[in-house]
Amino acid sequence: MTRDVVITGVGLTAPLGNAPESFFDALVSGENGIRRHPDPAIERHVGYVDLDMAAHFSVAESRNLDRVSLLALYAARQASANSGLADEDAWRDCGVYIGTGIGGVTSLSEGIAEHHGVGRRSILLTIPAAMPHAPAAHLAMSIRTSAEALTYTTACSAGAVAIGEAFRRIRDGYSDMAICGGTEAMLTPPLLRAWSQLRVLCAEPAGAPATGCRPFSGSRSGFALAEGACMLVLESRDRATARGATPLAELVGYGTSNDHSHLTLPTPGGQALAIKRALDDAGIDASQVGYVNAHGTGTRNGDISESEALRSVFGRSLENMLVSSTKSSHGHLIGAAGALELAICAMAVKEQKVPPTLHYDAADPACGGIDYVPHVGRQVDGLEYAISNSFGMGGNNTVLVVKRC
Repeated sequence: MTRDVVITGVGLTAPLGNAPESFFDALVSGENGIRRHPDPAIERHVGYVDLDMAAHFSVAESRNLDRVSLLALYAARQASANSGLADEDAWRDCGVYIGTGIGGVTSLSEGIAEHHGVGRRSILLTIPAAMPHAPAAHLAMSIRTSAEALTYTTACSAGAVAIGEAFRRIRDGYSDMAICGGTEAMLTPPLLRAWSQLRVLCAEPAGAPATGCRPFSGSRSGFALAEGACMLVLESRDRATARGATPLAELVGYGTSNDHSHLTLPTPGGQALAIKRALDDAGIDASQVGYVNAHGTGTRNGDISESEALRSVFGRSLENMLVSSTKSSHGHLIGAAGALELAICAMAVKEQKVPPTLHYDAADPACGGIDYVPHVGRQVDGLEYAISNSFGMGGNNTVLVVKRC
């Protein structure tokens, strides 16, 4: 017998804000979180987190934890507080599931620079700080849980996979509660150079360099790299009801598939399969979905593939559906993207507001026939179901479905 799973807490730190409410308000109003990084060595407009680390972390934490772990802890503590669960003992059986694309790259970069005599480490020990499992390990230690603490590294879908796996554990009766999501902090000069070599970072138009990420537009050229973290508290509905919690939304479906043809080129068939599996898992028809938060990276091939997948699954239902890529506002958070975008879907069904696709210009005919909610978000009525698409390099496709409570 399966159980209903609800979202009872969300915490985040991202380019548009450091709390769910302010972040979502900025997103829906059409604000742009892409800007020039304060580090002059980072010569691109990116989505960076503006957070006073000293105000939130001890000296010991700052000396031992990579930025990727600190962002995860910030988001997790906020999600915990927002869930209203103050009893420390209640967290002892809470599972921890976190996705990240690459882990503690700041610590690793500093360690390599020190080795070559061109810099100094700010972290005491590189390996414990840099390992991809560090965020989950530190979170598990902070809540003193004896349950599972697992890390997923499926590139751009990692945060979504972490949430999906936590959802399954609770739905199928293996756990009553989980804290899950994604974290990423790779805004370093070496990593930006590496991403540039893939030719997936967007152009920076003269006079408006922060507007280069234009998903589904004819002039699109890629994405703006970003950092951040988003964590969710999931509980069985029975548990949440028993303690008087008010859920944000219900998580009802999770589907995955694997593209096996190329490491970096997606296929519409694989993406469509993940969407269909998520809808089947949720027990709903495609026509019941009112909003899709697209993976929508703004790359030439990626957006065409996703558009074809959406047309394949939804057909005529797309005429009554809204689709947007919020990466145009907050950038691509890689391993944290799926978690943040799932939280956006949950807030969308709760607030009955759909965020926009920024910088959308002349449509690409290959992506046509879809309402991408250009420029400014919309108030909607009767939005019951929303889905979040997350497609990762390496072939993993992950889709999550949320329902209005």
